[in-house]
Amino acid sequence: MFIAITPDIRAQKMFDLPKKMFVRPTFRESVDGAVFGENLKAVASNTTDPEVLLGLAFLAQTGDTIRPEISKTASEARPDYAPIVAVVAITMEGIDEQSIGELIRRDPDNALGYYLRGTLLHQCDEEEEAQVAFRKAGHCSELRLYESTTGPALFKAMDTLNLKSHDRLCALSWMASRSCEFSSSGLQPICRALSELAQAAELARRQEISDLLLVLAGHLYATNFQNRWFAQRALESAFLLKAKLASNNHPMMHGYAAAAISLFSAACKWPGFDEERKPEEVARFLPYYIHQALAVERNFWPYDMNPDLPHSEKAAFDNARETVLGAAKALIDAAVTDPDGIVGAYLKGLPAGRDDDGPWALQRTFVGKAMEQRPDVFRAAAAFKEAMMALWKAGENDPERRNTARMMEIGSKILRYAQAHDNVYPDSIDTLFEKGCLKAPLEPRSLLTGRPYIYLAAGEKAPTKCSDASRFVLLYDDNAVHGRYYPCVTAVGGGSAIAVDELKDQLRKRGKTNT
Repeated sequence: MFIAITPDIRAQKMFDLPKKMFVRPTFRESVDGAVFGENLKAVASNTTDPEVLLGLAFLAQTGDTIRPEISKTASEARPDYAPIVAVVAITMEGIDEQSIGELIRRDPDNALGYYLRGTLLHQCDEEEEAQVAFRKAGHCSELRLYESTTGPALFKAMDTLNLKSHDRLCALSWMASRSCEFSSSGLQPICRALSELAQAAELARRQEISDLLLVLAGHLYATNFQNRWFAQRALESAFLLKAKLASNNHPMMHGYAAAAISLFSAACKWPGFDEERKPEEVARFLPYYIHQALAVERNFWPYDMNPDLPHSEKAAFDNARETVLGAAKALIDAAVTDPDGIVGAYLKGLPAGRDDDGPWALQRTFVGKAMEQRPDVFRAAAAFKEAMMALWKAGENDPERRNTARMMEIGSKILRYAQAHDNVYPDSIDTLFEKGCLKAPLEPRSLLTGRPYIYLAAGEKAPTKCSDASRFVLLYDDNAVHGRYYPCVTAVGGGSAIAVDELKDQLRKRGKTNT
């Protein structure tokens, strides 16, 4: 599957996370109508309940001007909602310096704003300022997403909109998927930014960063079920950094890291569920699976699920698609019996702890409760996931996919070469053949046109930051898809696509205007 590379706008003071990453279709006409801006505006004008207003603002689609309008009304009715609507704006609209500044102004003890600011500053090479922002985040009492407030408000707004049964399941899975996407695109990079800061820092600062990573792990762990994966990554990074800093690389630190990882793994297991199906992964992505099942039920298929196959393989692919449709129906039928309890579990944060719960209070989650009470839903999700994977495999001989796979194979060897040569890419792809990294019959040519791939990274230094590497094109196929995107491989090794104009801009900035 191609993922479009975002524009390189590093010339700006801040790196804006593109809002299109927060755009996700509902795949259901009735839900589209319910969350349409004019409809939300009409409903909001007929209520004075600030909780309903907050839920309506939360439901608004990305880029719709109705969100700030309804949010303002909600916060005027309840001033304590002011920091909450600032968080909603970031999680549902996108991240830029203006939205971060507004959050910090309204909620100065919320670590979220400082973490996001630190990450953006780091991406813009403002390392001193980034360190200051991360330090401020580490001194905050908690990272607040306010899901214990926005979740119930969302349910109440859906009641007001009369969203029931399949419509309610669709709306909730849509919202939960959007919230999860914020975690991936907004919160996951924080750990990477801190780790990258540590690589070039002096000893004292690296020690401080290792402590900040521990604080970040605690902040994330205390938010919701989804973010515990990113909390684990932060904890791993903290202990690995501490191990490197310890005298003689003391093995005790690695032991601490292994114990911490085991604790996280144990917290993601549930009795009565087939371990081979990786229940923690199924649970983590349940809202996506349900939303995807609702999409395919209405014949909305991902781009790469409509392959161009030889006639001899079409029957097998059609059979695999029928299996997916059956698995989708089974998942929907199971989940629609209790949308609020199953998908809503991903939108309510964590249960309130009691004073006598001690340190184990944070172990409980609404998702864990749903897992225990409704294992049938999660088993159905696992079956749907397996059916989708089988469908993907059935289409693997699609020419575009085979072409991307060939570019990724070449890209992986380019990256491996750089790792062994002081992070400098080879002077040419021929070098990879001469060194035995690549071997015939593989050819560095497009399977679609027969023309050679365009190799751009000859002799260049590998980007040191993941945010740069994800946009840095190693090689591409000059056969533009629909005249708009070039298939390519980036410096993180993934098959991707870049808009024609964006590639031109990148070539100019890398001094390759004649390529």
